[in-house]
Amino acid sequence: MSELVREIVEVHAFIGGDEENPLLTVEAEGLAATAGWSHIRLEPHTYITPPDDGVQDFDLVGDRPAAEAPGATGALADVEAAWEGPLEDWLIGVRVHAIDNMIEAEVFDEDDEDDADDADDDRIEDSEAA
Repeated sequence: MSELVREIVEVHAFIGGDEENPLLTVEAEGLAATAGWSHIRLEPHTYITPPDDGVQDFDLVGDRPAAEAPGATGALADVEAAWEGPLEDWLIGVRVHAIDNMIEAEVFDEDDEDDADDADDDRIEDSEAA
């Protein structure tokens, strides 16, 4: 049976695909309660109507190992998962949930990130010229 992992550590969300078929990609890293978890995945919440805040919720879940499984110690274990699906026109961000926390991330177009990097480079060059 699937359960939420213990904690979310990092979340990234970006837009890929093409103009006709944009895709949302969400990547999450977290910590499971023990080693040995399997089938780690992001499960999107299903909405009847789009959420007012424009944020798509996901749960980072997996299957806990059997109690007698080797390596199922009490130490937290790194886990990661990714999800890719159609981009909803209302979406502005994502929120990934675990037992102890949740992390939100804005959704960026890969081209937007490149443009922001270029703007940072321009500011650095301008300050060096001064």
